[in-house]
Amino acid sequence: MVAMVAVLGALVLGTLLSACAVPGSPAEQIGPTGFDDTIDLGIPGALIGTVGGVEGYPACHNESITYDGTTWYPFLPENLADFPEVVALASTGGGLGGGTMRIVLPAVVAPGPGDDVGTLSVYEGGFAYWISDSGDLETWLTDRELSYPWIC
Repeated sequence: MVAMVAVLGALVLGTLLSACAVPGSPAEQIGPTGFDDTIDLGIPGALIGTVGGVEGYPACHNESITYDGTTWYPFLPENLADFPEVVALASTGGGLGGGTMRIVLPAVVAPGPGDDVGTLSVYEGGFAYWISDSGDLETWLTDRELSYPWIC
């Protein structure tokens, strides 16, 4: 009987404590656990619109971009093959050119010309795609708040 009361008490206490979790606590936050980790947040719907001149500099994959009252969080899609092909409207000049390889290092350098402003394409379902005017930086974004365990 005592054991049953102890188990019942533990269950009630656990339920009460879980209800006291602080919003935004680690148990509630989502996001990649490492710099190159991918996550599955679903698939973007139809293209809603595209706008140029959007400021951002997601060089470390953890810098959000805010536009028109919405904060967008960068992520690497696990299911990238299912995502729409994005026709970039970045300005000409700069960029990496064809046949080159991009190496991403977890360190922030000062933005080069056209690295900190770009084109934002917004899709249904809370997704967006941003590419810098230089063409050197690009990322998929979500309007779901993500947490990142790295600083750079």
